[in-house]
Amino acid sequence: MGGKVSNVTSAPMFSKLAVPFIPNEPPRWPTTVKTIRKMVEAYAAGARRYERVGEWINRIGWERFFEKTGIEFSHEHIDDYRLAMTTWRTTTQFKF
Repeated sequence: MGGKVSNVTSAPMFSKLAVPFIPNEPPRWPTTVKTIRKMVEAYAAGARRYERVGEWINRIGWERFFEKTGIEFSHEHIDDYRLAMTTWRTTTQFKF
């Protein structure tokens, strides 16, 4: 079997804030590149074969994600998405 190309085998996930603020530094955006590199390198080092980024984070947990990437956790990371009850049945994974 090849890699996943749709949401048939796993449900879509809601987005989550990983970095609350990155300065706009054109033309090369060094802080953005450095931050994304940390996340991709931690993912590449710890993910299983064909595991998506969201699946990797769910498996290791957000606390370990912040530890492995070196990104500082702050109060901006806490969310309380209230519309989840209206959208959770919109996936191919929901069973009636």
